[in-house]
Amino acid sequence: MLEKSTRVARAKKPIQLAKSQVSTVAMNDVGILVTNEIDEMKLPTDYHKLVKMCRFFYTHDPIAGTVMNKMVDCAITPLTNRKSNCTDEEFATYNFILDLLQDFFRNVCLEYLLSGLVIPQYEWSQIKGSDLYPARNSRRRVWVPDNVWFRDPATITIRNSPTNKKYVYVTVDTATITFIKSGGKLQDGTYDRELYDEFVKNYPEFVKAVKALKGTSMKIRLEDVRPIFSRMLPESTYPIPYMENALESLLHKRNLRKMDYSIAARVIAAIQVIKLGSDEFPCTDEHDFDSIKDQMNYRLGTGYPERVYQLFSNHTLDISWIYPDTAAMLNREKYSSVEDDIIAGLGFPRTLITGETLRSNVAGGSDFAAFSPIATMETIRDRLLEWTKVLYKEIQEKNHFANRPLPAFSPMKLYKLLDLNTIGESLYSEGSLSRQTRLEMQGLDLETEVERRKEEDKVWKENGLTDAPALPFSSPRIGPGGEEEVKEE
Repeated sequence: MLEKSTRVARAKKPIQLAKSQVSTVAMNDVGILVTNEIDEMKLPTDYHKLVKMCRFFYTHDPIAGTVMNKMVDCAITPLTNRKSNCTDEEFATYNFILDLLQDFFRNVCLEYLLSGLVIPQYEWSQIKGSDLYPARNSRRRVWVPDNVWFRDPATITIRNSPTNKKYVYVTVDTATITFIKSGGKLQDGTYDRELYDEFVKNYPEFVKAVKALKGTSMKIRLEDVRPIFSRMLPESTYPIPYMENALESLLHKRNLRKMDYSIAARVIAAIQVIKLGSDEFPCTDEHDFDSIKDQMNYRLGTGYPERVYQLFSNHTLDISWIYPDTAAMLNREKYSSVEDDIIAGLGFPRTLITGETLRSNVAGGSDFAAFSPIATMETIRDRLLEWTKVLYKEIQEKNHFANRPLPAFSPMKLYKLLDLNTIGESLYSEGSLSRQTRLEMQGLDLETEVERRKEEDKVWKENGLTDAPALPFSSPRIGPGGEEEVKEE
């Protein structure tokens, strides 16, 4: 009877339902970028914000960055001067700054593509005439441009006049104003008297204006500057950045990448589900869950979290993970169309980026594909040369020269080497091409080849070796003195 009453008492006890709990497990930083901001497919209307966006994608998007670098490398070929009517002394002066301009133009070309606004600035210095030309009098001093640089477009403000003339203003940063007003005191409390004295010596009017300024905001109108602008609409104040047509597609690609990062972050920080009990053996005691949690979080308290745990439980324990669907992240097809739009917006063929096309049976080649970027790069080169011609005129006036040379870039080599060799061979055979130009088309240097020919001829004569036989049907008129040698024979 006692056993029967105990069974009845147990049957009348309320049934407890199985319970579930959520436990947050601390994880290490995995470096995955997760943002909660909502991106809109809308470009900024402010010019400076637009340029900032172009710079961001230049440094973060592989296609945009590669196209910009390729265009700079292809457009800025070696700069040379055509002597024209210059004397040797005059020609040596202009050749002295070629290396300086070569490096400067590479940076200018990149800035031209990113912002479309380049404000070149340079200073003048005097050097000994004998340093330029050994035969020149060492007492004479020659003026040459020095410290050539350009201003940051973020500090430039352009204003239109009623006559559509553009005035350029530069915003002086607060640190510079504070430095001059304090007599050379830096932000860390130290003084740089040498830099302050240089400001006073080279820019006395600027220092005077800063000291008379009330406040820490100042804009100065730049006089006698020759800005280099890219394309500009008639109603626009600022030029159009070269990358603007591709910005919308670049934003779309960026959002796709954020989606991939978000999925990857969810995979790494997946939800771990721990089930204890089943339909037949439900878990009704909270202490069973506490035992499992204590075992899994034991190592977390020591600072050494583990991914593999040794758990002690009954047969109803089930541990599983909840992952997001990774099919969208692993699918690369979603980038194909947007990358095609980016390449089309930049106007640069894929074959010049990676050296290959998407399809093997595409007609044409790199010579046809290069027509579009060549036109853009030739425009950049022409504007740089026009700026250089004015600089040469200033050098001429400061030094009272009678003549000045003509600057020119070496031809761009964006065609097949076989086609270049064929064209060069036909032009050289008819006498319309110099040896130097032909060697340059093949990537060789005339002076190097001449020195090597001299050394080889000397070795050949010392060892009594015969020269290579003349090619059949070769023209005896090619090269200097060719006609005279034929007449003598």
